[in-house]
Amino acid sequence: MDGNITKALWLGVSILLFVAVVSIGITVFSGMKDIGDTANDRIGSIAASLADEEFRAYDGKQVKGDDVLSAIGSFGGQSGEVIVLVRTLGDGSALDLEPGTTAPALSSFEQYVSRTGAALKVEDKCFMLTSGTGELLTVQSKTLQDAARRDAENSNLGKYINPSGRFMSQLIYDSNQKIRGAIFAQME
Repeated sequence: MDGNITKALWLGVSILLFVAVVSIGITVFSGMKDIGDTANDRIGSIAASLADEEFRAYDGKQVKGDDVLSAIGSFGGQSGEVIVLVRTLGDGSALDLEPGTTAPALSSFEQYVSRTGAALKVEDKCFMLTSGTGELLTVQSKTLQDAARRDAENSNLGKYINPSGRFMSQLIYDSNQKIRGAIFAQME
C-alpha cells in the first residue's frame, strides 16, 4: 500500500511541475511576442525612412542632368510606385519649381518610370499628386522605359537631358504625405 501512495505522490508532483513549466513557458512566450512585435514595428519604420532617403537628394536642390539620368535609371525598377517628371529647355522655356501658388501642368513634363493621369497641385509648399479617379500611378513597361531613357540621352531630340545641364528638383507627394517621385525642370 505504501508503494501506491508513493506513486500517487510522485504522479501529483510531476503534474504540478509540468503545469508550472507550461505556465512559465507561456508567460515567457507572451512577453517575447510583445518584444518581437515592437522590433518588427521599428524595423518597418527604419525601412520606410531608408526608402525615403534615396529621394532626399532631390528635395529642393539644384542637380546636374547626369543626376536626373541617374534618378531615371535607379528608379526604373519601381514602375507603378515612383514617377519622375522632367522638363527640359527643348520642351519650352525654363520653369521655376519653387512651390508657389500654381502648379505646372503635367503635360509640360516628360513622364519617366511610371505614368499618371492625376493633376499636380501645390499644397503646404509641396508638390502633390491629386488622387483622381483611378490608380495614382500606373505601370510603364520596361520597353517604354528604355525607349524614353534612350530619347533622353539622344541630343537630336527635344527630350534630350543634357548631362551637364542644371536642373531644379522637388519631391512629389501623395495625399498621405508619402513620397511618390521627383520633378525636375531645366534651368537657363
